[in-house]
Amino acid sequence: MGLLSFVKEAGEKLWDSVTGHNGAEQSKKLETHVNDLGIPGAENIKVDVADDGTATVSGDGLSQEAKEKILVAIGNVAGISQVNDSMATAQPGEESRYYTVKSGDTLSAISKTEYGTPNKYQRIFEANKPMLKHPDKIYPGQVLIIPNKP
Repeated sequence: MGLLSFVKEAGEKLWDSVTGHNGAEQSKKLETHVNDLGIPGAENIKVDVADDGTATVSGDGLSQEAKEKILVAIGNVAGISQVNDSMATAQPGEESRYYTVKSGDTLSAISKTEYGTPNKYQRIFEANKPMLKHPDKIYPGQVLIIPNKP
């Protein structure tokens, strides 16, 4: 998959600011954050954060779905600008697309844009659980997984 870009200023706040914390501290917090989400296989990943806000994620034996959720969960943390994917999947699957939320977006509107109907918003919501707790709780700059069309 390679390198995914994120909005560095948007996302969950795991530390007060990027400056003032060392990469090892940030790496540990990101690993704990992903583990706390309960994504299967997350306990087998390693995260390294560089000074520029790039997080490199490594690990193996993951499903394609878990891999994508881990990448998005890490990238949607304030202070992370890019995620370098160095993970290997046990059974490679078709990669999903990604969508960066804009001001005024809703999951229904994103569903209409991506699938041609607003009625498939639940599919986007399910693909982004447990990072999303409620379909109405999205924010500008957040990157969402968009499952491939059925």
